Amino acid sequence: MFGLIEIITLLLGLSGFGITPNPRPATSDQALYYAIPDADVVVHLDVASIVPGNYKHLIALQNQPQIKASPELSKMVKQFVTQVEGARNIAKATTGIDLTTDITDATAFVSFVPGGNDPVFVAVVRGKLDLGMVDKIAGMNGKPVTAIGGGKMIDMGGKEPSIAITKDGVLIAGTPRLVKERLNPGWKAPQKGANVNLAYAAQAIDAKPVFSVSVALSTVARREVMANLGPQKNLVTDLAQRHKSWTVSVFPDGVGWSWVDNNRAGLDQVAQMSEGWVDLMRAAQIAPRGIAKILLASIDSYKGTSKQVDEVIKRKADLWKIVEAYTGDGNFKVAVNKDPAKLRLDVRCTGKTLSEVLPAGLIGPVALVALLGTRSDKTSASTQRQPEIAVPPRQPAQPKPLPKPLPKKNQP
Repeated sequence: MFGLIEIITLLLGLSGFGITPNPRPATSDQALYYAIPDADVVVHLDVASIVPGNYKHLIALQNQPQIKASPELSKMVKQFVTQVEGARNIAKATTGIDLTTDITDATAFVSFVPGGNDPVFVAVVRGKLDLGMVDKIAGMNGKPVTAIGGGKMIDMGGKEPSIAITKDGVLIAGTPRLVKERLNPGWKAPQKGANVNLAYAAQAIDAKPVFSVSVALSTVARREVMANLGPQKNLVTDLAQRHKSWTVSVFPDGVGWSWVDNNRAGLDQVAQMSEGWVDLMRAAQIAPRGIAKILLASIDSYKGTSKQVDEVIKRKADLWKIVEAYTGDGNFKVAVNKDPAKLRLDVRCTGKTLSEVLPAGLIGPVALVALLGTRSDKTSASTQRQPEIAVPPRQPAQPKPLPKPLPKKNQP
């Protein structure tokens, strides 16, 4: 297992990971061109703002002087990078897609259908894609390729989703019928009428988020959700029954959400709940910093009690850098727009970086440290000599006594 110094060094090295603003994010017209018109859920991800920058930082991590100075840490980081590179190369060889450079954004649409056991869906991926990729995927799965409207489609058969690439290089995967419809030459982008989910999703995407999810349940979907939640009334069933739209977005500098209700009292309720969420978000920034300050100040009293404690005292400045890198002071800006006429609430929380609003930025580095630490444990365990178990000598088998003869019966 890594020592404290190695963990501190790794966390300092990971402080460069984060979100890079995309100078050319997808517009709502681009992201929603192949949408399901009446989608109940729309999920959008700006891949270009997350993957390329963090991947470059991951590759460079093994070359950082402080990482190279620790043989064990350097070895584990190189092994992890090698595994990631291996997965990337396999995906590129089998599909022709470089997951770190070829994908710019992805948008998924889910819709419940009357009487359907499973919802229908379409996932749309944009980037540097071409028709030859379909042939590679088909060859890997042994499935035939069908040419439709200048594009190509693979029908996996059964309930498996179909995969296609349009003539303009957009990958579409999902329910076979829906994929085929979007390859036809007569396909037209669905209208984004007022008060429908595509309109709410368009507003979210045009705000240039890194990630967003928009939910506007249809009557069918609402009935399905209510059936799964059960007959007892509670907050969740009330919100599911009452809402018109709900959107949550993550940005490079913070988070935001919107809510459209069907009555004024419901709007007031959600507005108060939003105030509570903002208070919790501020506390989630301040509380960890306060605890860190108390611990760092208190540990001087234990100087000389152990080598581990002395190591912490020596690296107090580095530990505080880690706290500052992954948390904020809770003083992020909050903009609230409550519109009683439209029964709509919009909240936007903004800081210099996402981690100043959401300390969840610490989750990624901690997860990576845990993964590398687990691998280190396994490696160490495999190299250690297993204790021998003493086996008692085999005892010779003892002869069993012969059974006594049965008494003879009297002869007649």
